[in-house]
Amino acid sequence: MRYWTMLIIGLLLAPYISAVEAGRDTHYRFEQREFQSKDGEREYEVILALPKAAAPEKGYPVLYMLDGKAALRGLTGTALGQLQGGDWPVLVMIGYKQDARSGRSFDYTPVPEQTTARLEGLHYGGADGFWQLIEQQIKPVVRDTVPVDNERQTLWGHSFGGLFVLHTLFNYPHSYQHYVAADPSLWWQDGQLLSAEKNYRQRGEWPKATLLLQRSSSHRAGSVLPENATREMARRLSRLPGVEVQYSDHFNHDHGSVRDESIPFALRIAQE
Repeated sequence: MRYWTMLIIGLLLAPYISAVEAGRDTHYRFEQREFQSKDGEREYEVILALPKAAAPEKGYPVLYMLDGKAALRGLTGTALGQLQGGDWPVLVMIGYKQDARSGRSFDYTPVPEQTTARLEGLHYGGADGFWQLIEQQIKPVVRDTVPVDNERQTLWGHSFGGLFVLHTLFNYPHSYQHYVAADPSLWWQDGQLLSAEKNYRQRGEWPKATLLLQRSSSHRAGSVLPENATREMARRLSRLPGVEVQYSDHFNHDHGSVRDESIPFALRIAQE
């Protein structure tokens, strides 16, 4: 039975693993898990990249990556080359079995404050439930699969995924030690996330964390936020004790291409 199970998993993963044959499978073996949202509306395909190297004494660091299939395509041999000389992190790529556009629009966004909760036929407001799915279902499965270091967990996301990364930091700051937001969609709902940021800055105490904010050359048409909104957020957050903020412009990349550009940075941070 296990043989046929692994064979089926191998066939399911073949379109994705074929993209990582350029040296990546030398260091990782791949497994797949499936999950379902609490309301039964969304099905998730989670790809685990498990290091072949022996686990460190305290367990492997873990990098959780949103938009899982896209993240996997960005794990080039060059990107993984950034990991040489350090602990290899477990990579947890969280994607959708189907309809990723509507799924990510719902899962990666908080409850809208404005009365209009839909745009272009998309629903929003599922970020808290998605955070709960990761905490209560996905993370326990990862811990049961390999030994992990709970003090070295990183969350990476791009665009709406970056919005979710920041939502998690501002509302559930104990969830991870490192956060990487690539071109986060701060424009969403006219900058609603800035209210969550303000509340976070007013907490009075902050768990130790590293935040990397990255910005591309793109600017959302019609956004009420200034073009330097991401940089200004980094500046404000850098004043908080215990929160190490890194910011970088990537003006040679647009909103789409900065995603893959961000992945090597996330890999390096995951080892810290």
